[in-house]
Amino acid sequence: MASVKWEAAAISSIATTELNSLANNDAALGAEYDNATNLYEAGLFELNVTFGTNPTAGSPVELYIVPAPDGTNYDDGDGTPLAQVNTFVGAFYVRAVTTAQKMTLGIPGAALGPILLPPTKFKALLYNKSGQAFPASGSTLKMVPYRRQVV
Repeated sequence: MASVKWEAAAISSIATTELNSLANNDAALGAEYDNATNLYEAGLFELNVTFGTNPTAGSPVELYIVPAPDGTNYDDGDGTPLAQVNTFVGAFYVRAVTTAQKMTLGIPGAALGPILLPPTKFKALLYNKSGQAFPASGSTLKMVPYRRQVV
């Protein structure tokens, strides 16, 4: 009898310099991820940020997935969540500290559950609602894509 297990790819950065000095109430669009080739079912997302000034406790940094259904053209929008409201997948809630914060979304079995990935190219969009700007450098959004495998 076959068993079904998780298969995870290596963690990779999907937004780095795009997050430099990201202002409060502003959004940044990350690099393209080609899931049309990789065909992973879900993703575990990790935000790493160290604010220079305490953000508002419990405030969100929202995550959106912006797909390119035809493989070339991304969904309409001006890079703001209002244009991408149908692509919201979750939020990282920050602490009011100036030390490093590492937050994860998409854990199987968690309240939010897995974040399903489109079988197309896509970009992650982060909308900063923390009350403070991101630092000038060093912030990252990373992803571990994963899928089920039969072994």
